[in-house]
Amino acid sequence: MNPTTTLRLGTLVTLLATATAQGPDLLVTYSQPETTLSGSGGTVLRWLWPNEIAHLEWSNGPCSSLSAEKWSPRTCFHTMAGDENGDGRFWNATLFGSIDALCQKMPLSPVAGSANPRDVFWSPSAAMGNNISGGPSLRPGDVGRIVRDVFFQDGQVEYFMRREQFNQVLGLPLNTPIDVDAIAWSPNYGVFFSLDADIVCNTACGPTLVRDGDLVMVPATVIAWTSDFRVGAVPPSSAVVIYTEAMIDGMVAAAGVTNRFGACIPNAIDLESLEIDWSGPALTLVPCTGSPLSVPSFVFSTETMTGASLLTTAFGGQIYNGLCGPTGRACGFGPTFGPQLGIQPTSALVGAPSYVNALMSAWTLDHVLEAQTPVMNVWPLGAPAAAMQIDYHSPYAFNFVFIEVVVPTVAPSLPAFPFSLLCFPDVYIPNLIPHLPAFGTFGTIPGVAIPPLWSGKVLFQSVGFGGSGFELSTPLVIDVQ
Repeated sequence: MNPTTTLRLGTLVTLLATATAQGPDLLVTYSQPETTLSGSGGTVLRWLWPNEIAHLEWSNGPCSSLSAEKWSPRTCFHTMAGDENGDGRFWNATLFGSIDALCQKMPLSPVAGSANPRDVFWSPSAAMGNNISGGPSLRPGDVGRIVRDVFFQDGQVEYFMRREQFNQVLGLPLNTPIDVDAIAWSPNYGVFFSLDADIVCNTACGPTLVRDGDLVMVPATVIAWTSDFRVGAVPPSSAVVIYTEAMIDGMVAAAGVTNRFGACIPNAIDLESLEIDWSGPALTLVPCTGSPLSVPSFVFSTETMTGASLLTTAFGGQIYNGLCGPTGRACGFGPTFGPQLGIQPTSALVGAPSYVNALMSAWTLDHVLEAQTPVMNVWPLGAPAAAMQIDYHSPYAFNFVFIEVVVPTVAPSLPAFPFSLLCFPDVYIPNLIPHLPAFGTFGTIPGVAIPPLWSGKVLFQSVGFGGSGFELSTPLVIDVQ
């Protein structure tokens, strides 16, 4: 990397650090099915699944809304991916298995860095089918996203870092099956990640047992970035373990946080999520290679941290203080229940069962649609409109829902720019066939009547009036069969 590029990237990272130090919102996934703290107006949006992304909008108010809310529902992923497994349906309840890691493209400011489901990268625990995208699709060990490519083909996969590149830096055969459990990155620091299982690698330090609780670094100096700051190329055996599992264990113990039952957590077992803590100090570490590495502080979670707490590596391990307060309960003060991360506890005595499975700081808004019944088995008689119910969540007081009938493979989309700069960036409703208005934050509207002897794919997308003028919701497809 030449000095000019390094200086330019340093300026961008400084801007990002300044923005996020003010108290970033978070995108998260949970390890178990959970319920939003707010109840989401009684809609199906209150159910948070491990293969969906939720949003903690702490900056609203600030702290006027502490609940996690659904940000990218399964139905959004299904619409973007299409009939990825070739079974004739868009709906696939177990798509991705779970979302194990999250990261975003290079953000430049709280506005320019506003996240949406098109620009966030994730790593699945189960491979997405390749019926639409072609091989190798999105696999465990990949960190990627679903895009519309330059040829306007929807349902394609773009990678931040491929499984083969992770294997390359670990000195493993390129086809080694691995599962990336956590990731964070910065163009000046590099890429940081953790794996789901122990594996013997050939790192920059030679043969190394990389544990599932280790934090591994690929220094920025060895990465060839693409023009849009994805990992383009990496040399073999260039990764370094910067924090061993034993060191992460020590940070967890030092933080003094409780689990969902109120017991002090003594260890990590498995490092599960990761994000750079821009409010914490950077350190200079000297690994076995002898070359000093500059390393930031990290927000993280582990398998043991039920009740959905977060810690920071800063100062040897502490409970992370988000914009709205501590994200875990200190030892001696009862269980970590879950409301601090926006979800309901199991009971008045026991916290939520989840640990945070994936984590990313973001500036974004929730504008989503989800069907109460994503697959309607109504052939040959059809069904009245009341049989199809669409739940919505919008940041705007007035919205209008539009409808399309789409092809059975993958729904086509178009860029919405210069509109929808704060929410979903693509139009799936080019014909603007009007359906119904939708008022208020949460609500339910009926769908359309299904005539006898009809089957197909019905797509809905809402337009909110505000923000950049017109702000689009996540798209939704209902399979009618």
